[in-house]
Amino acid sequence: MSIAENIRKHGWQFQFVFDENGESEDFGYSIGFEESFGHPEIMIFGLPRETMHAILGDLAQDIRSGNMIAPGEKVPGVLSGDFEVMFKPIRQEFLPDYAGTATRYYEDGIRVYVMFWPDKNNVLPTEEHCEVTVQNEALGIV
Repeated sequence: MSIAENIRKHGWQFQFVFDENGESEDFGYSIGFEESFGHPEIMIFGLPRETMHAILGDLAQDIRSGNMIAPGEKVPGVLSGDFEVMFKPIRQEFLPDYAGTATRYYEDGIRVYVMFWPDKNNVLPTEEHCEVTVQNEALGIV
């Protein structure tokens, strides 16, 4: 199915990006949140493919219900337990390299938020002493 067909049918498409050489972290992002819900696309780094897809699916439902995400604020309820996440916008110069498929699809420009998830102590990568390092690449593009 094409991206347009997936967006018509499901409201969005999951785009998975991986490095065959294992030198960069895998990540995934939505394509269609902007078109279907008027909300920036969301990108997640460093989790298993299925987990990223499930989180994005849950976020799509929340956004479809009118729950818009504000960047730079801790957000509870996205992950199980008492863990909080934070969303930060990608700097525009990184969009072609990190969200190339979405950039080509939209043509007129897009907005993308990276979702940062915490370590076991609920410390986000945006905070000091976070024990999770698989999101370091993502920190460099926001």
